[in-house]
Amino acid sequence: MCCHPVPKLAWTIVTLIAGCAKQPTTGAPRSASADQLVASEWLPLEDNSVLDFETSVEGTQEKGRLVMQVRRMHDNLVELNVAGKVRRLELKTEGVAIATGGWLLKPPFTVGSSFPGLSGRVVVVSVDRMVNVPAGHFTQCIETEESTATAITRTDFCRGVGIARLVVEGQLNGQPRRETAELRFHGPRIDLGPEKTIAAPAGQ
Repeated sequence: MCCHPVPKLAWTIVTLIAGCAKQPTTGAPRSASADQLVASEWLPLEDNSVLDFETSVEGTQEKGRLVMQVRRMHDNLVELNVAGKVRRLELKTEGVAIATGGWLLKPPFTVGSSFPGLSGRVVVVSVDRMVNVPAGHFTQCIETEESTATAITRTDFCRGVGIARLVVEGQLNGQPRRETAELRFHGPRIDLGPEKTIAAPAGQ
């Protein structure tokens, strides 16, 4: 897998992007609670799929791409590889947990509800977002916001897709910096050989 240079703040994006694939395959958990089923609508994880994001930095010419590969280890464990960084998620009855601690997405999906995230408290700020990204137009998306001492991360989860957009606002060398990752393509991995794995069919 290869990708374009990753912007400086995008390691926050790398750790938070977690599953924007199509509807779950037959490997999905069979005995899921209602909450887990609700969470999986906005965060489906399909085995052997690829997610391709365009990245940009506001006010600059910096642009790049992030390519993520999804691997379903077994029914309740997913492994994500983004730019060589691997992160594991656990599918639990309460939602989608980060294996090292915290949650990526956790019901209830009501404005003002919150849960512990990877680095800080995550708050649901909208449940009816409209999102336009290169991959398409999505409605009734859930937007969450996670704040730390150094950055604010806003994530748009869209039904049947997963993360469609992720924005990180912080500072670099004392200057404000805003980076965005927008979904370009999501679907099955196409492997043309060890050095030619691509994220999307030709022309996309």
